Amino acid sequence: MRIVMLLDAWDDAPTGAVISTRRFTERLRDRGHTVTVVSTGTQGPDKIALPELRVPFAQPIITKMRTPLAWPDRRSLARALADADVVHVHTPFLLAMRGITMAKAAGVPTVATFHVRAEHVLRNIGVRGQATADLLSRFLLRTVYGRCDHVICPSGFGENELRRHGLRTPATVVSNGIPEEYRPQPRPANDRFVILSVGRLAPEKRHDVLIEAVRRSRHEQRIQLVVLGDGPLRDRLREQARGLTNPVHFDCLPPGELISHYNAADLYVHTAEIEVECMSVLEAMACGLPCLIAESATDGTARLARSERFRFPAGAPHELAARIDYWIDHPEQVRAARADHAEAARRYPVDASVDRLLTVYQHLATRQHVPGR
Repeated sequence: MRIVMLLDAWDDAPTGAVISTRRFTERLRDRGHTVTVVSTGTQGPDKIALPELRVPFAQPIITKMRTPLAWPDRRSLARALADADVVHVHTPFLLAMRGITMAKAAGVPTVATFHVRAEHVLRNIGVRGQATADLLSRFLLRTVYGRCDHVICPSGFGENELRRHGLRTPATVVSNGIPEEYRPQPRPANDRFVILSVGRLAPEKRHDVLIEAVRRSRHEQRIQLVVLGDGPLRDRLREQARGLTNPVHFDCLPPGELISHYNAADLYVHTAEIEVECMSVLEAMACGLPCLIAESATDGTARLARSERFRFPAGAPHELAARIDYWIDHPEQVRAARADHAEAARRYPVDASVDRLLTVYQHLATRQHVPGR
C-alpha cells in the first residue's frame, strides 16, 4: 500500500504522537508498504518537508515544546497525495484540516489518530476551564476527526471521550503498542529507592506533584528521583527540586536509551492529568517496573493500574507520598509486582497494533471513494 502520514512535527519532537508514528512507519515499511511522511523539518527519503507556521504570541511556547506547526503547502500536499491509497493524520491542526480536504477532493480515504486532546493544547497556554475544553473538542471533532473516514483511538477511554463529544465516524481502538525490545533485564544493585518518571516537562504532566510528594515522603532521604524528558518547565522543575537530600537526576534521552532506566528503577510514577494512552507507562510495565498511576477524569491511564494501591488521586502530593511510602515499606510486594506488570504488558505488542491498523487501511482502500465526498 501507499500510505501518507501527515503530522506537524517529526525530526526532533519529543512527543508520544511522533514516537508512536515513527514506530508504526518503520514497521509498515519493513512489511513492504510505501510510507511517505509529510511534516516540518528537513527533506529526506520518503519525506516531504513543509515550512513552519509561525503563530503570534504562542510561538515561544511552541518553540520550547519543540513541537512546530506545519504550513500546509498545497503543491507539496498534492505531490504526496498523487498516488496515495490512504492518508493518515496524527495532529489535528491546519495541516490535518487541509490534508483531509485535499484527500477527499482526490477520492483518497482518510484516517485520523486521536493523539491530541483539546486539554493538551489549552493547558500549555494556561487555560483550564472545562467549558473552553469542550468547545475546542467540538471544533476539532468538526474539522478533523468527524471529517475522516475512520478514527484510530489508542485506548477505549479515548474513543469514549470522542463519542461523548459527538463522534459518529467509525472508530477502532489500536494501542500504541510496545516494541519487543522493552522487556525485563537484570537489575543493578542500588542502595537507594529509585523512582522514575518519563515524559515532556509540560504543565499537564504534573511533575511538580511528584517532586512535592518526594519532599513529603517519610523516606525522602532514601529516594533517588529520575526525571527523563524535556520541555518548557525544565528550569522551574529544577528549581523546585532544590533542597531534596538526593539531587533529582534530570535528562533527556532517545527512546531506545530509556530501557536501561526502566530496568534500574524500583517504581514508576505517572502524575499526568491529560493522556489518551501513556506510552511510557506501557514501556515501564513491559520492563517489569511497577507503576503508580494518577486517576484523572481526563486521563485513561489509570485503567492500567494493577491494583488500587497502584492508584492515587491526580494532583494530590500528600496521597502520592503515602503511596510511595507504602511501597518502600513493602519491598517484597514490589518484587512480586514486577512479574505481574511484565505479564500484563504482553497484551500490547506493537506488531499486533500494526496488524489492526493495516486491517483498517485495507478495508478503506478497497471501498469505492468518490472524489469530493
